[in-house]
Amino acid sequence: MPTSPVFVVGDVHGHRDVLASLLRDAGLLDADDRWSGADARLWLLGDLVDRGPDGIGAIELAMSLERDGGVGCLLGNHEVLLLGALLLGAVPLGRDRETYFDVWEYNGGRLSDLRRLTAEHLEWLNRRPAVAVEGDWALLHADTSRYLELGSTVDQINDKAAEVLLAAEPGEFGRLLDCVSDRFGLVDDESLERLLGAFGAKRVIHGHTPIALVLERHPLTVREPLVSRDGRVVNIDHCLFGGGAGFVTRLDEL
Repeated sequence: MPTSPVFVVGDVHGHRDVLASLLRDAGLLDADDRWSGADARLWLLGDLVDRGPDGIGAIELAMSLERDGGVGCLLGNHEVLLLGALLLGAVPLGRDRETYFDVWEYNGGRLSDLRRLTAEHLEWLNRRPAVAVEGDWALLHADTSRYLELGSTVDQINDKAAEVLLAAEPGEFGRLLDCVSDRFGLVDDESLERLLGAFGAKRVIHGHTPIALVLERHPLTVREPLVSRDGRVVNIDHCLFGGGAGFVTRLDEL
């Protein structure tokens, strides 16, 4: 029996209008930016905010689409950074004594995003799952097995991430940020197999690490996912903040 198609989009980084355009071109949004994907599923793999002009607009579009249709959004490291700046701004993060606010700002934090956050936005951000599974696919923001430091199953990982965000205890918050900020952590067989086994999945799809960085190319030349590890790892970070054109990926076409 045929299953509903699943689409995924990598890091948006405040480029709300680019995201909407990509989704319209994929037939998932109508001219009024309302969900038109019928029974299709869409996952945004985190990092809606920072670096770009309208992180709050990207959040609000994702919130609207979640209400309208089968749309989900993962927690990215930049969502954790933004919440850290808001909740723990003056608290030192790490041995160099930089604060949560300093680290957020250094990594592309936009004051316009911070100032426009509402209680509704915060409640929605706190409910973002860190990881998800769609069929044979493990969906992650970051290319790392360090998610397993949060738990040994998808539910445990997501419950722990939500607990840490709500408590906003600096030490635990920093450890969560370390986990979701890690990269290049799926390059050895042991880490990849451990992650896939915990998720009951066969393949991983992630954002976080720009394909242009991996291939040492200009982001504008990146128009499709980067497939590696014999097809078991797929990177979809199109580097919109660096000038990438962006793309939408359909899982059953990989």
